[in-house]
Amino acid sequence: CLECIPLPKDVGEMAPMYFKKAIMECDEEWSDNKKLIDTKVKGTRGSLPKGLPYFFVEFGIDNGYGHVIEDQTKFPKYFGKEICGGMLDVEPHLWLRPHKESFEKQKLRVLQLSEWWKPYDWTQQLKEQK
Repeated sequence: CLECIPLPKDVGEMAPMYFKKAIMECDEEWSDNKKLIDTKVKGTRGSLPKGLPYFFVEFGIDNGYGHVIEDQTKFPKYFGKEICGGMLDVEPHLWLRPHKESFEKQKLRVLQLSEWWKPYDWTQQLKEQK
């Protein structure tokens, strides 16, 4: 499952610190894999082992942390949302029991986001270069 949670700039700047602390404190105390995997040097594919479940968070284009999940039954599915919720100081029900949106409402929101994203869409530059 891939999720994107936009954060205000001032909160986003603190995100690496929050996630590093949370990852270091999560899961089993003793594990077979490194607790915190910094993906800055090798990237996501080069840093995280293949075939194992993992949690990954990215801060911008080439900076992020990964964590191999040792026991999926003990690792919360809402781990990343809980950290973001704590950073934003919002109620837990927002990530534990999110409200359902209709397909039409989601479609309108995607179209709106697409319009907002156009000034930052670097893929358009690739198309123009061809």
